[in-house]
Amino acid sequence: MIVGQSAIDELRRGFTGEVIEPGSAAYDDARRSFNAMIDRRPAVIAQPSDDTEVGRAVRFARDHDLPIGVRGGGHSVAGHGLVDDGVVIDLRRMRRVVVDPMRRRASAGGGANWEEFDGATQVHGLAVTGGTFVDTGIAGLTLGGGIGFLMGLCGLTCDNLIGAQVVDAEGRTLEVTAETDAELLWALRGGGGNFGICTRLDYRLHEVGRMFGGEVVVALGDGSVLRRYAEAQVWAPDGLVAMCYVANSPELGDAVSIQMAWLGTPATGTELANAILGDAPVLAGSFGPATYQEIQGIAGILPPTYRHYWKSSFVSDLSAPIVDEVVELIRQRPAGLSGILIEPIHGQARRYGFEHSCFPQRQAHFHVSGLGIWERPEDDDAEIHWVRWLAGRMKALGVGGTYVNYTAPDEPPDRARSAYPGPVFTRLRQIKRRVDPSNVFDSNVNIPPGA
Repeated sequence: MIVGQSAIDELRRGFTGEVIEPGSAAYDDARRSFNAMIDRRPAVIAQPSDDTEVGRAVRFARDHDLPIGVRGGGHSVAGHGLVDDGVVIDLRRMRRVVVDPMRRRASAGGGANWEEFDGATQVHGLAVTGGTFVDTGIAGLTLGGGIGFLMGLCGLTCDNLIGAQVVDAEGRTLEVTAETDAELLWALRGGGGNFGICTRLDYRLHEVGRMFGGEVVVALGDGSVLRRYAEAQVWAPDGLVAMCYVANSPELGDAVSIQMAWLGTPATGTELANAILGDAPVLAGSFGPATYQEIQGIAGILPPTYRHYWKSSFVSDLSAPIVDEVVELIRQRPAGLSGILIEPIHGQARRYGFEHSCFPQRQAHFHVSGLGIWERPEDDDAEIHWVRWLAGRMKALGVGGTYVNYTAPDEPPDRARSAYPGPVFTRLRQIKRRVDPSNVFDSNVNIPPGA
């Protein structure tokens, strides 16, 4: 549907944020995706300053029968925050982070990212499990689950969500807590962006002081380092979270980048690191005392020129057949940025159940993802084929499930049904029917309204 100029002008009137339309100088920058494969052209991009303006944008979209995309940090690989010929509600003007150090609580605007959140909380020696790319938005990561370096002690990000301000499908502002709407809060802990627009998120914080960790790169070899890593991460104390990225590096060849965070003494951290590294020669990097923000910054920021195609699976264990498959898949591919990310589900992240949140994959010990990352459009077919092949091999080894935050742009419309156990999916559909019966918020891993 084409939106008339008079309608856009009416939305803009009294709007203290920005209303951006095609042809304006800011349009192309505002519609740019984290994933360069995504090239969508919204009819209107609204950048509200508060929840009232978010509600106005929702009602505008509904009045004109336009689809809605909700953009927080904008780190969605599938581009869920952007819609063609619709209204993008871009929250990036709403980034304020307020910390109450005495109560160990923080409230943050829905457009804040983890660099901003960590910067505010670490002033007080506090933190919560956050995204490992610091430019990731807090909202999207939280609503999908939230795997990060503090999960062993703190649980997933969503486990620490204690409240939210939500603009619903009618444009109304709701205060969601365990006292006001326990069911909706449960759904926000891992149900994705299906239930409204989170304009503020409230978190429980944890004391996080000096840590031990960093990044070390070793040769992949026959995969022995991955076998040691799997054993160590399973028996390790809650305070250890290590992640591996396996790739054919243009500079170092077939290699494993081990990113480690240990919330404990350097002496014990060194012992844990040695248990993983064994006799593998270090090609680059080192472990040592570090701040949480330094560890969070290991992955850096990926520029928006990169193209992305990701698929993930949860596995009960990083078994020998899976390690052998990882080694073979890396040896077969050309050098580049693409690789296989291995993340543990560890410690406190495994102890919460469905009475607390709807996040579906706590029984797995590891999350294995094929991350296709490249720059040239002419490489699209080869890179996508490699990630699909990897996902197929993982499935053939008897693993499954998915992480809604890592979904590819071409996932089937019913992907949510296979992401959640049957009773959990049914409960989510019932909540969806109550808060969004018309499925206004459907640019996500969609949970349709249910009976």
